[in-house]
Amino acid sequence: MKFNFFIPIIIFTLYSCDNSSVFDPVSVPVNVLDVENHQMVKLLEDNPGVLLDVRTPEEVGKGFLTNASFINFYDESFLQKASWIKKNQPIYVYCHAGGRSFKASEILIELGFKEVYNLVGGYSKWVEDGYRVEKGLNNIKANNSKFFSIEEVDGIFKSNQNVVLVFKTPWCLPCKKLDAVLDSFSKNKPNWEVVKINMDTNKDLAKKYEVKSVPTLLFFKESKKISSHVGFINLEDLTFETTK
Repeated sequence: MKFNFFIPIIIFTLYSCDNSSVFDPVSVPVNVLDVENHQMVKLLEDNPGVLLDVRTPEEVGKGFLTNASFINFYDESFLQKASWIKKNQPIYVYCHAGGRSFKASEILIELGFKEVYNLVGGYSKWVEDGYRVEKGLNNIKANNSKFFSIEEVDGIFKSNQNVVLVFKTPWCLPCKKLDAVLDSFSKNKPNWEVVKINMDTNKDLAKKYEVKSVPTLLFFKESKKISSHVGFINLEDLTFETTK
């Protein structure tokens, strides 16, 4: 389905001509919307969300769009990883030429995403048309693949009165941006232990704490959870969470 800014007007016109029925927006099916390069640029500027690259690590290593998150469509855990993305935001998907990204977009619709855009022509057309790309990302695999046992986490609670468990992944852009905030927080709040947990390798631990999206921060005082936060958080709000 080609992206068309006039679709809402057409739908309204069709329904306004039928006096026997009342238009219910909820009844309109959710579909993947194909967008061209110039439309993608405008949408990302006016309606920010998640930009998802579903190419292989080898493809990504040759270049990628600015501010992209990465999940390889051929990854056997693609479905699970995609489900960890917050659904109350638009998601923009691209691959090399548009085929994989469209299939991935359909999967995202099935997962419950309501606003999914597929880049027509993918990365190859983006480059061909002269749009900006980033290079130099040599490894998007886990730089921290440590496995945490439940016993180990319990030990952290026993050794520290104040703990922040941060569930994140190496492919999630908000997670990457969060690292600098966490580092500053640790310097300003040395009485708080920040534990970064790679959700890719700690799925059972995430299940225990009912974590369903990345990044997710869980705040504990004396082993009892006092609050939680899903998504990126700035330093001021992060500090505020610890005062509850």
